[in-house]
Amino acid sequence: MQEQDFYTADPLACWLIDKYSLKPVNLGLISIVIASVIYLIAATVTRTLTLDGKYLGLLEDWFAWVWICLLNPVIFGYYLWSFKAIYHLIQYLEKTDIVDVSEAEIKYVLLPYEQKWRKFLALGIAIAFGIWYFSVQKNVYNWTGSDGGLPALTGAINGAAIFYAGTILVLTLTTNVWVLHKLLGSKQLNINPLHPDRCGGLSPLSHYSLNTAYLVAIFGMMITLSNYQFITQGIAQKYWYFNLIIVLYIPLSLVCFFGPLLAARKGMSKAKEELLSEIAKQFQVDYSRTHTILSGDAEALKKEAAKLQELRSLYTLTNEFPVWPFDVKTFRQYLLSVVTPLIPLLLKFGEYLFKNVFK
Repeated sequence: MQEQDFYTADPLACWLIDKYSLKPVNLGLISIVIASVIYLIAATVTRTLTLDGKYLGLLEDWFAWVWICLLNPVIFGYYLWSFKAIYHLIQYLEKTDIVDVSEAEIKYVLLPYEQKWRKFLALGIAIAFGIWYFSVQKNVYNWTGSDGGLPALTGAINGAAIFYAGTILVLTLTTNVWVLHKLLGSKQLNINPLHPDRCGGLSPLSHYSLNTAYLVAIFGMMITLSNYQFITQGIAQKYWYFNLIIVLYIPLSLVCFFGPLLAARKGMSKAKEELLSEIAKQFQVDYSRTHTILSGDAEALKKEAAKLQELRSLYTLTNEFPVWPFDVKTFRQYLLSVVTPLIPLLLKFGEYLFKNVFK
């Protein structure tokens, strides 16, 4: 298994990783520079850096810069990260002997990554979004709708590039969850219950899930900011379907965070139950033997009773072993990531209530 096996069917990823050895952070920063330069050139040519009237110039359009400085680097960075993360995660599982994985199993789980239809689907969605984006900008009072020409075309091209990388990203993350369930879901895991990471030695899986939850949180933030912009411009009713996406945000976040973790939960629960079963069986044997010497030697009875007490203590300790590969700190971070993107809408809703209550 090599890292290239996870992106061999995507020519863009092959070009970025194999030829230029780009890392996710580097690609994210490069995307900011490229998008900024293209947007500024387009605004300079069309004299839309600043505008008077209902439309905003590029330098006045805060939402355009949110796209450039937040969405672009996040999508393109995660686009490369999705390939690298699953490779390093499987490597970790093999190196630590948490699960036994054969070469045949590795070849089988790599098959979805090699499907060529993925790039064609991503390309089709990117083109469709670019056309839709170009057509609706005349109704939005920001920079890309300022003249319906080059600014809108620039935004459409940038959006198409984002949607290509985003579609591949979604397909890869979905495949990654499937792979983890295939490798972990039905197997006996060699968990270290007292591992210092408090995740049974599976903290890399916990971090992977948290990172996917962060991605959904940033996506949710972009949706809420878009909706906030539509509300302030009085065109929210025209783009009502954005509200449906917001409704799906929390379920999607739950799936992204718990989906990979569920792959290990069954194995962790099974390992814990087997340990508890062994202790319970030994307790039953020792208890039966102790019961037969109740009227016998007091010293022997005392030793047997002490052993029973130790077994009970061991059972209590084992029962506290984790069955989820995350700790309290990770879960708190996840909850914070879920709530944060909803703050703009909550503030706008609070403003609406305040104005109507005290009107």
